[in-house]
Amino acid sequence: MPPFTTSRRQLLRWVGAASAAGLAGCAGGSGDGTELVATLGADVSTYDPTQANDTTSRKAFGLVYEPLVSVDFEGNVRPTLATSVDQQDDLTWRVSLREGVTFHDGSDFTATDVKATFERYEGTPRESDVFLWYDDATVRDDTTIDVTLSEPYAPFRLSLGGVPIVPEAAETGDLNLSNGPVGTGPYAFDTHEPDRLYRIVRNEDHWYAGGDVPDTPPIETVTFRIIVEQSSQLAALQGGDIDLANNPPTDAVADLRQDDAITVSDRLAGGFEMLVFPLATEPFSNRDVREGVSRLVPREEIIESVYGGIGQPAYAPISPLLSDYTSDAFLQEMGDEHMRYDPEQARQLLDAGFADLGIDPPYETTIVTNETGDRVRWAQLVRDELNRTDYFDVSLEQFEWNTYISRVLAGDSHRSDAMMALGWSGGWDPDTYLRNLFYSGEATPSCCNAAHYANDEVDRLLDEALTTYDTAARRDRYEQAQRQVVADAPVAFVRFGTRIEAFRTDAVDGFRTYPLDSGEFTAIYAPWAGTYTTTGGG
Repeated sequence: MPPFTTSRRQLLRWVGAASAAGLAGCAGGSGDGTELVATLGADVSTYDPTQANDTTSRKAFGLVYEPLVSVDFEGNVRPTLATSVDQQDDLTWRVSLREGVTFHDGSDFTATDVKATFERYEGTPRESDVFLWYDDATVRDDTTIDVTLSEPYAPFRLSLGGVPIVPEAAETGDLNLSNGPVGTGPYAFDTHEPDRLYRIVRNEDHWYAGGDVPDTPPIETVTFRIIVEQSSQLAALQGGDIDLANNPPTDAVADLRQDDAITVSDRLAGGFEMLVFPLATEPFSNRDVREGVSRLVPREEIIESVYGGIGQPAYAPISPLLSDYTSDAFLQEMGDEHMRYDPEQARQLLDAGFADLGIDPPYETTIVTNETGDRVRWAQLVRDELNRTDYFDVSLEQFEWNTYISRVLAGDSHRSDAMMALGWSGGWDPDTYLRNLFYSGEATPSCCNAAHYANDEVDRLLDEALTTYDTAARRDRYEQAQRQVVADAPVAFVRFGTRIEAFRTDAVDGFRTYPLDSGEFTAIYAPWAGTYTTTGGG
């Protein structure tokens, strides 16, 4: 089948943490018995796609589960478990499925599994992945299903790429995914030793029939070592204990590029770092205070001193990766109007905000972060900048990843006295940079609107943008929504990131950097994209 094509893009999610750890090595050749040892930046918190609000878990099971369609390295939709997705009318799409596919538990993949997968999202933390658009589905036969939308939904094809298909037994309760992921993918789950490693093994019965890509993955075993400290990850790579480091310290990238034993792969990412304000707590309930803090975020210094000059300042949510929906001129305009570093303007705003609230500074507060080295360092720079004023007395609190995520998504962080240093991994569609963070219905614990930001006009614009198939109309709605969000300043955008991987030149061949964090290991084996990775001589 020829690939699907689209000018829009795919679905997203929660930024994973940072580092990962390593031991192991490379086994020579690209045939049987090979192992690739890579890293994860945090432990895997869940095997169930309906529960995974963290990017690390989605990375870990990305080669185990498969969606109906996938999105390639340029943002094009490609057939995967579906062979075609055809629009019948504004609300109905017919999906034809691949024949001869089996799950890792031996059960056959059919249209019933697709319907069950969709419907088990209801009432879960990832409900909006499906129920933003899903109304019902009619199974016509084992390989055909008609999906009825609740209303027109522009990124429907892209959204299918964010829904991993699981056996019907997971919906009926006969299969418990908390014991391990069960998908149709090129790799099957093997073992998980919490805080140490996560391992997957080649699925010898994968459906792919060959072509430009080998019938089965050349790499037999992929072991992800969990190393939280970026410096430890770097040392493991340089020492030959791991083959691929997923999050090398950016300030070490220049030196790595000079090392013939190491190859560095990088690409503009679909995500950003941000400082989230607790909107229900004074003084952060005051808009002038929030803009004042935003204008004290030293973005240029952060990029130079923390990230080694890699990345660009962020002044609005939609990544430059989506050039159809943002531009450098628009980002610079948002920076000038509301966010660019300007200590004098910040002082005037903070003066007005504190006076309006009747609060005598300095206000004691905290920046909460996880243990990701780069994130800790930029949070320290923001802390120091705020502490140089008369308005704040800021401390820093670091938590391990799962504790940090639990705190951020608990539902009451907007009532705390702490700001939150967070990352977000958006997708190929503009909605993925806005809805989960700024739509009122996505307030935690429903999803990821940790600030509990609510603006009726933003909600309206986002809803309208989803229900029109016209690209120009969507662009207009998303620009208006961004302008309102930036003006309200529920968060201070910090930096658009760059995805960086470093791997041993003699151990890894063919690996490509995927721009979205959750799809980081796509290139290990993606026959639908014509991409695969082999191990070199170890």
